[in-house]
Amino acid sequence: MHGTLPAIRRMRVVRRDDSWTYIESEVLKEFWPSIEVIRKRLPHRTERAIRNMAKRCGLIPDKAQHIWTAGQDRTLKRMAASGATRKEIADTLGLTALQVASRLQYTKTHIAKRAPVMLGDPLVDAVRRRAFDLKISMVDLDRSLGRHKVFQNAWKQKLVGPIHLHKAVKALGGSLVVQWEEE
Repeated sequence: MHGTLPAIRRMRVVRRDDSWTYIESEVLKEFWPSIEVIRKRLPHRTERAIRNMAKRCGLIPDKAQHIWTAGQDRTLKRMAASGATRKEIADTLGLTALQVASRLQYTKTHIAKRAPVMLGDPLVDAVRRRAFDLKISMVDLDRSLGRHKVFQNAWKQKLVGPIHLHKAVKALGGSLVVQWEEE
């Protein structure tokens, strides 16, 4: 003989038929919520297979699916047009935010943009308001100015530099004017 024989390995027995026997289903029903115990008694079954069979046997109840009414759709569209958040809409309708988000996507309804929050700096507020009126997002405004997140990250304690303000005013079609008050 030439060469050596390969080592003989023990092969795992794999059932070709994945149907459940009566005994297996009885084990499942007897020990149901404890998947660890069922896995010990049925080592050839995966956790997913056990859960699927439990669902077919009625051990896991079906989820109650929400059916949208015409009134809820009207409320959803009205609140989305006013700029309400998903959470606010969900609280009004008594649903979850995920259900509201899914319905918005299904009906192709978009939540209206809300006016920017006033920060207390009149120049920054004027620039942000003008961009909103022109339907330019803060991301697009920052990108057009060549800077990263100047107006996006503006908040009450973080000032925007005069160079950025000057560039933004020019980009939005305005001009900065210095006016001195006379005594």
